[in-house]
Amino acid sequence: MQTLSTPIQLKKIIPPWFSFLFLFLMLLSSVAYKEIEYVLAEEQKQNQTALVTVGGVNLITSLSTTPDAQSKGLAIRDSLNENEGMLFIFETPQKYSFWMKDMKFPIDIIWINQDGKIVHIEKNLPPCVFLLPCPSYAPKDDSLYVLEVVSNFTNKFDINVGDPVDSKVIKQGHR
Repeated sequence: MQTLSTPIQLKKIIPPWFSFLFLFLMLLSSVAYKEIEYVLAEEQKQNQTALVTVGGVNLITSLSTTPDAQSKGLAIRDSLNENEGMLFIFETPQKYSFWMKDMKFPIDIIWINQDGKIVHIEKNLPPCVFLLPCPSYAPKDDSLYVLEVVSNFTNKFDINVGDPVDSKVIKQGHR
């Protein structure tokens, strides 16, 4: 049996480019690891929920805080229960516009200012129809939060402009 005891014999077995390949793979795995960490952190942000109370009704809301999640909204859902919603949280108060592109069910949209007061409501908005123009909806006043709820929620529970919306994320500004 022959043993490899000298560095010269090892050099004959390991090609010279192997060390470069090894360093490249180590660098690549480090970059991939950082990307995976980022994706997992973004996913965790998107899976946050909060209790929101409007008109005396408690809702379990998914928090939409990233631009990617906000562009998708409820379009990723097939339905919504009466005690569920999605709360969009923005950085600065503006007149945020919404549309029903790719939605699978009708909803009510409630715009809320930084003080937790409802400033605008759009009721019973149907999903956009393929090949037809898809309208957008926006408030007249600035909002910092937008709450999407099941269609007819605002009529059923007599929710109106000026009503308060209560939640820890609204009181604390979430960020």
